[in-house]
Amino acid sequence: MAPLPRVDLAELVDGTGDAAFAVDAAHTIVAWNRAAEDLLDVKARDALGRDCGLVIGGRNGEGHIVCTTLCPFRLAMHRGERLPTMDLQVRRAGRPPVWVRMTSIIVAGLDHPCVVHILHDITEDHNREAFVQQVMQAAASLSGSRDPKTPNGPPVLLSPRETEILRLLATGAGTREIAQALSISVATVRNHIQQIMTALRAHSRLEAVVKALQRRLF
Repeated sequence: MAPLPRVDLAELVDGTGDAAFAVDAAHTIVAWNRAAEDLLDVKARDALGRDCGLVIGGRNGEGHIVCTTLCPFRLAMHRGERLPTMDLQVRRAGRPPVWVRMTSIIVAGLDHPCVVHILHDITEDHNREAFVQQVMQAAASLSGSRDPKTPNGPPVLLSPRETEILRLLATGAGTREIAQALSISVATVRNHIQQIMTALRAHSRLEAVVKALQRRLF
């Protein structure tokens, strides 16, 4: 069998469209592409040579730190197992954390084994799922109440367009998604949402949806 061709790790990572970086067996970052710089706000010069856990600081959905000496990717590599795909919340310099789906591969053709981690930004999807979960919990709480009452106060009158936007908000849709779905501008969507929140005396989109559920507006 012919030997595997030697891999240029930096070239491999730089040629990846998504954010990507590589770590060696000691968990040290040995390659970091421009897309990773853009996504995580960390320059290659500040990432290379550092421990992956200190730079990424990944946490799972339960909030537990994954990037430790017991890193599941590192353990899988040493055991010769398939590397898992994981959804992680990773830190960013000077900005809120981002949720990523991390796909990892072991690279052959090197003096020492390395792992390339490819990061796909799933922040919007994760936030949408979390929002919908909160709405579902609120709806379940309302339906399980023994004495559901319509909140006191004057009746809330929403236009057909505002009701339509409210339904989309309840699905976790963001401003741009609503604008695309209804073929209207982002500014128009924001204006409608502000009017909805004012009418419902809500301080957040979630509160507006919950209050609309209480009043059975949709």
